[in-house]
Amino acid sequence: MIQAQLHLQDYMQTLLRRRWVVITFFVVIVVSVLIGSLKQTPIYESSATILIERRTPQVLSMQEVVPMGLNDYHSYKEYYETQYQLIKSRTLLKKVADSLGLARDNHDVETGPVERLMRSVDVIPVKKSQLVRISVEDPDPVLAAGIANTVATEYIRQNLERNISVSGNAAEWLTRKIEEQRQKLKEAELALAKYRMQHNINILPQSGAQSAVEDIKAEYARLQALLAGYSQRYTDEHPKVIEIKAQIRSLRNKIDGLEGVDRGSTTMEFRVLEREVQANKHMYESLLERLKEIDLSSTLNVNNISIIDSAQVPNRPVKPNIPLNMALSVMAGLVMGAGLGFFVDYLDTTIKSPQDVKDILESYFLGSIPKITGGDKAKRDRLVHLQPNSPISEAYRAIRTEILHLMPKDRSLAILVTSAEPKAGKTITTTNLALALCQMGNKVLMVDGDLRKPQIHKIFNVDRMQGFSDYLKGKISLPLTIKDTDVDNFKIVTSGKVPSNPAEIISSARAEEFIREAKQRFDYILFDSSPVASVSDAVILAAKVDASIQVVRSGNAPVPVVSRVKEKLANAGTKFLGVILNDLKTYHGDYYSYKYYRYYGEGVRDRSLVR
Repeated sequence: MIQAQLHLQDYMQTLLRRRWVVITFFVVIVVSVLIGSLKQTPIYESSATILIERRTPQVLSMQEVVPMGLNDYHSYKEYYETQYQLIKSRTLLKKVADSLGLARDNHDVETGPVERLMRSVDVIPVKKSQLVRISVEDPDPVLAAGIANTVATEYIRQNLERNISVSGNAAEWLTRKIEEQRQKLKEAELALAKYRMQHNINILPQSGAQSAVEDIKAEYARLQALLAGYSQRYTDEHPKVIEIKAQIRSLRNKIDGLEGVDRGSTTMEFRVLEREVQANKHMYESLLERLKEIDLSSTLNVNNISIIDSAQVPNRPVKPNIPLNMALSVMAGLVMGAGLGFFVDYLDTTIKSPQDVKDILESYFLGSIPKITGGDKAKRDRLVHLQPNSPISEAYRAIRTEILHLMPKDRSLAILVTSAEPKAGKTITTTNLALALCQMGNKVLMVDGDLRKPQIHKIFNVDRMQGFSDYLKGKISLPLTIKDTDVDNFKIVTSGKVPSNPAEIISSARAEEFIREAKQRFDYILFDSSPVASVSDAVILAAKVDASIQVVRSGNAPVPVVSRVKEKLANAGTKFLGVILNDLKTYHGDYYSYKYYRYYGEGVRDRSLVR
């Protein structure tokens, strides 16, 4: 649980570090979406609802209301998917465009009115029903409603025309079959009459067997007519066709069996001709009946599609949905901004937090100095003395405590304070650490070892001449270099005249003599030196002191540079105490220390005010 909380704190610190990246990206996204939404052309939506029933036009018989296969799920699904495609077909939309005159009003040179309709018309099935919504989006609300209603009307008309066309084709086929069957009937009747006249055969009453044969023949003729109708609609492999043929064969066998017994005075040949006439007659009558049914269905204009709700002119646009767009932009801006912040932080190779010092540099973390904002810049260098109860002063005292724990307490010590790069805060750190050591009653000497760009004389407003460089050149003795300050037990040595060869004079034996002689007079000697990455002065001086400290400005020094400086100081043969992280933001990982420093510092100040 604690580990998870620490990870969450790391994420929050990363977001706080990169807050301007997150905020900038968030503002850009939200403003861009807002401007885009306001400039977008309003789009209106209108919908017409139609009912598509699961039946096809009646062509041959009243028994064929539900065709084979529509009760099957896959056939049902395919039927409706086909209807959806028909609604959006180019043929239908072309008629809609012509009906509304869209070709005349089209100003899009790249696409025609049909392509425009294909983009704007959408077919939406209503779940668990036979209803379908024809939805249209268009910048013109009146035109959107008009297109939706026209698409529905044209689709219904097209479906009716298709049904009528099927009925017409069936009627034409039946007309030809009737004409053929009438010719066959006529020929059969002529043959029967001719045979009767040739043999002088009179029509005699038929016996019971003959009556049964005639009944079977009638059924046989009816089935033959029904088979002819099915042959026009189904293939030979269809179950209905197979069943009818089986019944016809069965009746044929019965007729042949009954005719084997000849009880009348007519000859077998006469009965054959008579049966042929009856069969042709029944076939002719069945075909006529089917033709009448088709004519009736075509005049009724039966359609399985109807309009349930006509499209209405919408009052407000559906696009752009500014509240939705803004909500999505806020979410996208936050998520993507946070992601960009993490990515930028991942690309950042600088030392930013105490954890970076421990994990990346693998160095001892002496402490951190929070970022100092506001106030007089001249007072920041002596903040421990001028504002001893401030949180910043408490931070310096905490670093002082860490240093004292790491160093021996029975002898005077010379400590070098340096940094990898310029403007890391090494001078202000050195000065305040020296003042913090003085507050414990120690005699402290601060030496300006930066012989290239000295700063200490500006902080204490003293003359720079007769300083460290002059001693190293052998011009003056140590007492002449030491200058007083307004702080008890605290002395300084300025840089002196800037030499042309700082590295050479620092490497001389006079530097060791200076340190040895200063230790006899003071408890702590703190050297403020040049940046290590720029020149070699600090590394040379580090070999002569007891310990060295590296100051790193948070979020400014790249890891490779800081690591190289640490390695140089460690190789100098002196003790490397650790790293001080300067200019640390509270969200870089040392928030609680800063919070406690501030709490107790304010408490002390309040108590002093009461007194």
